[in-house]
Amino acid sequence: MEKVNLISIQSIKNNSVLPSNIDEDILQIALNEATDLELEPLIGAEYIASMRTKIAEDTTTETDNYVLDEVIEPFLIYATIGYAIDYLHLKINNKGINVSTDATLSALPIKDKDSAVQTVKQKMDGYKTRLIKYFTNDNDETTNTSIDADSTFNSMNIYLGDNIDYSTQYYKERASKVNYYRRGYYG
Repeated sequence: MEKVNLISIQSIKNNSVLPSNIDEDILQIALNEATDLELEPLIGAEYIASMRTKIAEDTTTETDNYVLDEVIEPFLIYATIGYAIDYLHLKINNKGINVSTDATLSALPIKDKDSAVQTVKQKMDGYKTRLIKYFTNDNDETTNTSIDADSTFNSMNIYLGDNIDYSTQYYKERASKVNYYRRGYYG
């Protein structure tokens, strides 16, 4: 069975600033990533599989339609755009990674693109908060959403190391080089 989308590519286009002639293959890849890497960790694979089955069999309930239209769709629209931006901005071909341009267009510099991604991410985070609140209180055993639930978008492209205080070690190393540190007096 082919993977069923929880929202349509057309819905993403209709409810965002994306143009109607955008590459749908790229949007489909980004939607798959957004669903697998963002939505699934928040609401669970079992719930998503159940919804996909209901959509395929056209057996969604009024509650299902509400959740799909008002809770999941807004989140997935911005998550999909967030994942698609790099794919739309950069093209990989035989010559390497290139900036995508048309004869009359030029792509934004990377720093400006990153600013646009931040705007999309802020909107996605707002809808993510709403999604988490809904699924935290939905009384559905297939959704194990915690108020502390998180997904992967926030962890992409950045690494923050552990916050370890090296000041004592630094002091001892520095002091011992000039013979000020004596174990009996300072440590």
